[in-house]
Amino acid sequence: MMHEPAPAPSEAELRSYLQGTLPADRFAAVDAWLATQSSQEEVERLLMAAEPQPTALPQLRQSRETTDAFTIDGPRGRLTPGEELGSGGMGIVRSAHDRALQRTVALKVLRPRQPHEPLEAFLMREAAFRREAVMTANLEHPAIVPVYEIGSLGGYPAFSMKRVTGRSLDVVVREGVTPIAELVTILQRVAEAVAYAHHRGMVHRDLTPANVLVGDYGAVYVLDWGLAERAGVASSLRVGTPAWMAPEQHDPVPADPRMDVFGLGGLILFALTGAGPRTGNDSPLSLHLGLLDAPTVPAGLAAVAKRCLAIRPAERYASGEAVADELARWQGEGLTLAQQVGWLHWWWLRLGRSAPVRYGTIAGGVATLVMAAGWWWITAVGVARAHTRVTELAQTVSLDRPEALDLALSEVRSLRRDFPTLTDAAELESRLATAREVSRQLADREQLRKQINALLNRTRQIGPWVNQITAWRAALHQVGMKLQPASADEDLAVLRHAGDALLIAEGLAFYWRCEREQGGKAGAEAAAVILMRAGPTAGWRALGRILAHTEFRAHDPVLGSGSDADAVLAEPAPAATALSLFAPQRQLEEYARSRLEQAPGDFWALIAAGRAALAAHDVHESQHLALVASGAEPGSLLPRLILAYVALEQRAWPILLEQVERGLEADPANVELMTLRAIALAHMERRAEAERIVANLPAGHLRFHLVHRVGHPMELAVDALVATGIAIPEAPPDLGPLAPGHEHRH
Repeated sequence: MMHEPAPAPSEAELRSYLQGTLPADRFAAVDAWLATQSSQEEVERLLMAAEPQPTALPQLRQSRETTDAFTIDGPRGRLTPGEELGSGGMGIVRSAHDRALQRTVALKVLRPRQPHEPLEAFLMREAAFRREAVMTANLEHPAIVPVYEIGSLGGYPAFSMKRVTGRSLDVVVREGVTPIAELVTILQRVAEAVAYAHHRGMVHRDLTPANVLVGDYGAVYVLDWGLAERAGVASSLRVGTPAWMAPEQHDPVPADPRMDVFGLGGLILFALTGAGPRTGNDSPLSLHLGLLDAPTVPAGLAAVAKRCLAIRPAERYASGEAVADELARWQGEGLTLAQQVGWLHWWWLRLGRSAPVRYGTIAGGVATLVMAAGWWWITAVGVARAHTRVTELAQTVSLDRPEALDLALSEVRSLRRDFPTLTDAAELESRLATAREVSRQLADREQLRKQINALLNRTRQIGPWVNQITAWRAALHQVGMKLQPASADEDLAVLRHAGDALLIAEGLAFYWRCEREQGGKAGAEAAAVILMRAGPTAGWRALGRILAHTEFRAHDPVLGSGSDADAVLAEPAPAATALSLFAPQRQLEEYARSRLEQAPGDFWALIAAGRAALAAHDVHESQHLALVASGAEPGSLLPRLILAYVALEQRAWPILLEQVERGLEADPANVELMTLRAIALAHMERRAEAERIVANLPAGHLRFHLVHRVGHPMELAVDALVATGIAIPEAPPDLGPLAPGHEHRH
């Protein structure tokens, strides 16, 4: 039974089809009708007929001259997915037809969330999938499959890339027909691609035979960069294929190029013997390394594989570049530096592989022999001296002094240039370079720790200050955070992999408050989301959820109650941050008192408990707690402020003035302290001074606390000021800042 051909679409439908405004059912029908046309030329003619044509040539020229954006040819949905090519834990790879360029590409789509997969795990997998697309697109190398475009398919992230064909390395090796020299060429191409990634600061972390594709005409591709990470960035999870990954990858450690060096060693071992580094977690590495001692395995390649597979990272090659150089050296000379052979052995192998060298040596005769003997003597003496110097440096250089490391590294590199076969110099260079990098990372982390601690200490000293948001933003930018909605995935990865995650989490909380006080909605939301999704503990993640929805009461955010508040107060670090951030409330007061039973000198618990006692008019308890807090932070104005309110309650005007003056030493522009100073002066027969102070204070701020009664201590100060009879200038009530120049909006 024959079906009637689908009716041809109208010109209006074709135009809507091109513009993407056609309803879904008609879009599919028109798309199917276009596919039945006899030739590509007919389709193009029909589509051009539906396009609105320019009425005059000058208008066309003007349009071309003013258009500065590149547009992609082809109708909406230019990629037509086809059959499935393969799948993995991250995504599914399908073939796809690019109708605009008339070519077949590969389309990798994120695997949908599985029935028992936690949402957090799925979101982490989605972030890793997007990161794979971006990272792979930035690695432009012949042995790395290029990424074309990123988009979505069926509501899931997807990206298109070059379709490559061939056989995986495990299939090539197990067939047993490829010569060793050809296998080494394949491995050299893999090492060169990995070296390129290392040069760009990336570590693959999952080099296995299944991730190496051997294509037609000598093409080699390193696949699956989904677990790649930037060098030096730590992972909170164990990543990699257990049977192939380096020993240190079993723990969440920073990514290091020597992880890939171990993977390259596993590929060399597999190519030479058919066995991987491990067949299981309980399979000892030594059993497989013993296979490299077989007579059929070239000694130079065996030595390279053993060095790559060293248990200690410092004993391996420093990067993929060194491995690629060794494989190239074996291809050209039949030996490697890892063999540590003498120069005579090296020369003998060169003679066997090079006819010109062999014939030249025979023709030289006795003269060549004499010259060679002299050269040997001079070189041997130089090598001996160089070896002695390398030994001295290895024994005397201080690995914890960056300056000494730089000098020693420069000298060792000079020796290597003069004596390329000096293997102990190469090993020492690798050790020194690693030590220097570790020293630099430790110095950067220490500098960051000092910077954030200095900001936290300043907060303990004076509370908010002018332009504090600039300082917090600079500190967080230093660890790699961009704090923008578009960079959320990158910022989450930074916190998850940071060595000082607790310190950075505390900094994010204070940065959130700065942004909220200045009306920075995007920055505040970004900080809350980072804590909520990547906080180092459950308490920090609960704090992030609270910050995402909290409101302000006067100058302070409100913690609220519920399971998230309980989770925050269950851990000392986020609880201390909550005491310093949030407005006083019963739950925080109770926590502060219980905390003081365990840690009597906890500064923020003392301040919170002191404020609670002051609000309850228990001046003796408030005074005691403030004095203890002053001992914990001698330069802080916060205990002085509590003591000033105690003196206000007791009408002890000289003591009030003394506490205010000591507090103003930390922050001379604090509005609350200046108000209390005016009160003390008015009661000490210095009314003119008091009136001048009030005239210079923000009147709107004083009137805000006069009419908005939320329990803030500033209300006590304003009431006492009014009681002196000093008039507050007329102004609209405005919350304003406690520190002039520090904006406050909520």
